[in-house]
Amino acid sequence: MAYTISFPTNGPLPGIDDIARWLTEQGEPFEVDGDNQLTLRALPVRLEFDPATIMAFVDLHPKVPLTRLVNLLFELSVRLGSDVRLVGVGEVNRPGLWFRFADDQDRLRIAAALAQSEAHNNREAILQGLWQALGTLGQGHDWRWDVHKESVVQMMEVGAEDGIDVEQAAWHTENPQPGQVLPVPVQGDVHILAWRWLSEAYPSLARD
Repeated sequence: MAYTISFPTNGPLPGIDDIARWLTEQGEPFEVDGDNQLTLRALPVRLEFDPATIMAFVDLHPKVPLTRLVNLLFELSVRLGSDVRLVGVGEVNRPGLWFRFADDQDRLRIAAALAQSEAHNNREAILQGLWQALGTLGQGHDWRWDVHKESVVQMMEVGAEDGIDVEQAAWHTENPQPGQVLPVPVQGDVHILAWRWLSEAYPSLARD
């Protein structure tokens, strides 16, 4: 999963050489990519510089050390004298960003574990157990794992009183029709809880 983070500030921006020295002081290895990019070696982060702003591009994967990643981004914001803004979301604080990353990281871990379960010949049993666990978490909503979206989704009927309207449905499919049932990704920390269940119910998959 890719994230874009901006560091808006009214003050003067340090140049790429200044941030390179700062990263060295932090003990964070990096490579210089051209005149306007730094790529970190130990974290999946690329910093891009232009005269108006500095952007951080994060490619999350299942084994990223999240506390180290989040701390670096916020320490960089302190160095820049700026807020941390997640593109598409807005300003975020340190725990808010950590939980957002953690939920998405656990979503990736669930997808990887289910892919590995093919070799263990227990994929259907795991999916059945996961569906039951999600039913409990969803408190009566139709939550399930969508193998194509690789995400926990809620099945929602277009146009239904407790479903989703046509305008909202258009974000999830082309030309939605009333009565159509769509898988809508569930927001929140549900993947953290689902991964907790999966890693304890099938510890061998969690270790793979």
